[in-house]
Amino acid sequence: MHASLIAAGGQDLDVLVELLADRGLQDLWVIKSVAGDGLIFDPSPDVVIGTLDAQDASSSASSREGLNNFDVLLRLGQAVARGIPTLLIVPPPLKPPSWVRGLSVALCAPDNRPALEDHIWALTANISRSGGRESPPDKFTPVDVPWYLSRLQEIERTYRESLPLSVGASGRTVQAYAEFERLISDLLVASGAALAERPEGVRRHDYADFAFLPSGGSSVVVLAECKLVTHKRRLHEDEATLHQKVSATHSQLGLLIYHAIDGVEPLPPRYATALVERISAKELIERLGSKSLQKVISEAVAEAAARY
Repeated sequence: MHASLIAAGGQDLDVLVELLADRGLQDLWVIKSVAGDGLIFDPSPDVVIGTLDAQDASSSASSREGLNNFDVLLRLGQAVARGIPTLLIVPPPLKPPSWVRGLSVALCAPDNRPALEDHIWALTANISRSGGRESPPDKFTPVDVPWYLSRLQEIERTYRESLPLSVGASGRTVQAYAEFERLISDLLVASGAALAERPEGVRRHDYADFAFLPSGGSSVVVLAECKLVTHKRRLHEDEATLHQKVSATHSQLGLLIYHAIDGVEPLPPRYATALVERISAKELIERLGSKSLQKVISEAVAEAAARY
């Protein structure tokens, strides 16, 4: 059997490697840096194990040399979406993520043999040695376009009602932004995306609003930012910031989803980048009424490349 072991930080993995070998996982690829990304799913492993670093409680931006906890969680999200049996080792004092559906969690250090033995056994017990696992097929279900557009209009009303007040004092302005982010989250999930949550304890502005996989069979990690904008907003500055976040987390693409609250489209970007693309929320909703999220993103990137 073949396994991929994805580790954050400079942890001692000897005990974990021995336990995997005892369970017949002799073909083991240990991945500690972004340079090993090509080895995670090619060929597709029978199991994926990820271990977090107890010293990386803040999930700070990853270095060129190694992966941090956020990097590991993103890659485990890909494995879960592909239907690969996946185990996450969470050493104290870290807490496990809340998106545990389809993910096994071991609350112990990676060198805790007694605690890990049962988890490794359970992970490998029902795996056929013949392999042959296939990624789940993508399913396209059109979203309810009128319903999402009506929610967008309601957000506009909430935002307009806040205009007589100062932005800093207006609870309605904050509410409009929160509702817009919630709408996009619901839209992505309804379109088949697998969302990963922001690491616990990090500052909000250090990471994008969402990290997601466009479909169950996708290995592309997309970071998404949600922005309500007016004609005064310089959207290209938000794109530059998102570009930095994409680079820092080793993601494949950044998607800036905006809504022009005053009906005036923002200025085009100052420069082109293959890592970040923008799309209006209205256009995204309408496209998802007839196409899959994977196809919408691919077409948006292709259109951007043609413009430049």
